[in-house]
Amino acid sequence: MNASHAPLEELQSQDELSLSRLIAVSNREPYEHRLIKNHLIWEKTSGGLISALDPVMRRLGGTWIAWGSGKADRDVVDQTMAVDVPPDAPTYRLRRVWLDTNEIKGGYQGYANQVLWPLCHLTLDRVAYRKMFWHAYQAMNTRFAEVVLDELREKAGFVWIHDFHLALLPGLIKASLPNQPVATFWHTPWPGPDAFRILPERRELIESLLAGDFVMFQTRTFLHCFVECAKEFLGTDVQADDHHIEYKGHTTRLVARPISVGFHAWSERAQSPQVTRSMEVLRNLHVFEPETRIGLGVDRLDYTKGLLKRFWAIDAFFQQYPHYRGKFTFIQIAVPTRGDVETYRRYRELIRETANDINMRYGSITHPGSPQASRWRPIEFREGRIGLDTLAAYYRMADLALVSSVYDGMNLVAKEYVSCQAEEKGVLLVSHMAGAAEELTDALVINPYDLEGVADSIRQALEMPLEERRNRMRRMRAYLATHDIRAWADECLRDAGLLPQDDSPSIV
Repeated sequence: MNASHAPLEELQSQDELSLSRLIAVSNREPYEHRLIKNHLIWEKTSGGLISALDPVMRRLGGTWIAWGSGKADRDVVDQTMAVDVPPDAPTYRLRRVWLDTNEIKGGYQGYANQVLWPLCHLTLDRVAYRKMFWHAYQAMNTRFAEVVLDELREKAGFVWIHDFHLALLPGLIKASLPNQPVATFWHTPWPGPDAFRILPERRELIESLLAGDFVMFQTRTFLHCFVECAKEFLGTDVQADDHHIEYKGHTTRLVARPISVGFHAWSERAQSPQVTRSMEVLRNLHVFEPETRIGLGVDRLDYTKGLLKRFWAIDAFFQQYPHYRGKFTFIQIAVPTRGDVETYRRYRELIRETANDINMRYGSITHPGSPQASRWRPIEFREGRIGLDTLAAYYRMADLALVSSVYDGMNLVAKEYVSCQAEEKGVLLVSHMAGAAEELTDALVINPYDLEGVADSIRQALEMPLEERRNRMRRMRAYLATHDIRAWADECLRDAGLLPQDDSPSIV
């Protein structure tokens, strides 16, 4: 880091910290600007981190620092490279970081998405390590550090870093500002030592995270894996338990804070008149008979979400229970992601081919050539982004939702589905490899690798008595009503010392 930043330490004062100077940092930005036919438009980006953090920043204000990935992002920023967001009703400031081609291809697409992402999700055969990726990742993190330090030059703040793209950022900030408060929330799983040892730079990443004051995880399991990695790879210099790690005279606090959703906002949206109308439109769109039962999957087109195994399980379901052919349809909402990475492009094509194959083998048309003709397909595959009202309509109308991730830090789809189940008639099926399974204990917990077991769980959900469905869903909804995104943010900020450690009500 440039030595010119060293005097910044003198500007920092703990007494000056406040929620208005909350500085969130992530690779992905919450809003992008693009030009379409010479018209400037903005669009909210997708992903669990954005869905969770944007409501927090809307409520608290402050600054969000992120990569300016939109084609027209530069057209709307001020002299500090910032813009007020949300664009239609601004409540906080988005400051954009500009990355060069090498940092994008090598740091983001390479090291973050082709090394760290598959490593953390234990899909080790997909790890594509290159030394040049590491150098680009270092440069990308340095770029972010320069912007964060420049932001702190104006006024003190609390830096809250998010996710695996920026693992080197805590160390870079602390190198210039040893007293600067820094926390990191690690949204993805953290692998155990047996998997993490394949990363050549394992020591550098752990040391950087431990330079910060807090490291936050989705579950106690991931936290424990981090502690074991620190012990294994940093040696006798580490003194650790499941709450703190002391390393080279610095103590880092460890906490598990499962992320959540805006339960009340989702629940109210699902019961709105426009969503009620959308449910009927969607039934007509997918040519459903009134008695057709509906299953639902909502995922980014990412191999960690287990879509291929999910479709194989649906294939097994129709083989094992042929009387459900024509009576049950599974809707898969597939949101494109990382289309500039070849692995993802190939995976998307494979998912499409698999859905088409299953539809060809099981699909049918009744009364062909007559006005009463109707078509049935086992899988309705809808690819692309959809609006929140449409998504809420899908959640509310689905008899079951299937979350079959092969490994997932949390998976907010599970919580969004429960939040939208106003009639409390649906059944949630959730992978035991997703963090959500540890909280939503009234869901049917599945093993995504056991295709026949998943098929049987689908049957169990469809045949579950209404009273049991309602009791299960009611308990999960009651849990989320008190463990929502507001409670998550408040707990994280209490951990950081920005809110008092008492029973005071949530900040407004």
